[in-house]
Amino acid sequence: MRNKNLLIAIYQNTKMATQSINDMYPKFRCSDLKQLMKKQESGYLEICKECEELAKLKNIKLKDNNLFEKTILWTSINISTLTNKSACHIAELFLIGTVRGTLSLYQDLRTHKNIDEDVKKLAEKLIDIEEEYFNEIKKYLKE
Repeated sequence: MRNKNLLIAIYQNTKMATQSINDMYPKFRCSDLKQLMKKQESGYLEICKECEELAKLKNIKLKDNNLFEKTILWTSINISTLTNKSACHIAELFLIGTVRGTLSLYQDLRTHKNIDEDVKKLAEKLIDIEEEYFNEIKKYLKE
C-alpha cells in the first residue's frame, strides 16, 4: 500500500502530461516547439513504462486518470487556445502544467513515507525530467 499510492501518482502524472501534449499537438504552429513536445512525450512515455514495470513487479494495479479529469484537461486546452495559438501562449500552458505536476510529485514524496527505494527513485527521476522540460519550454516565452 505504501508504494501503491505513489506509483499511481507517478503514472497519472505521466498520463496527464502525454494527454496534454497530444491534445495540444494539432494546435502547434511552431515546428521547433512541436519537435520539443514530441521529445518530451517520449520521456514521459519512458517513465510511464518504467512505472508499469515496477507496478507489475510489486503486484500493484495502476489507475489511469478518470474520464472527468481527462475531459477537464481537454476542455481547458481547447478554451485556452481558442483565440491564441502562439508558441508563447502554448509554452505558458505547458509551463503551468509542468509546475503543477512537479509540485504534486514533491507533495507525494513528502506524504508517502517508508516507500521502496526504486519507487522513490522513479518519482525523483520524473521530477528531474519535469524540471528539465520546464527549462526547455521557458525559452518559448520570448516569442
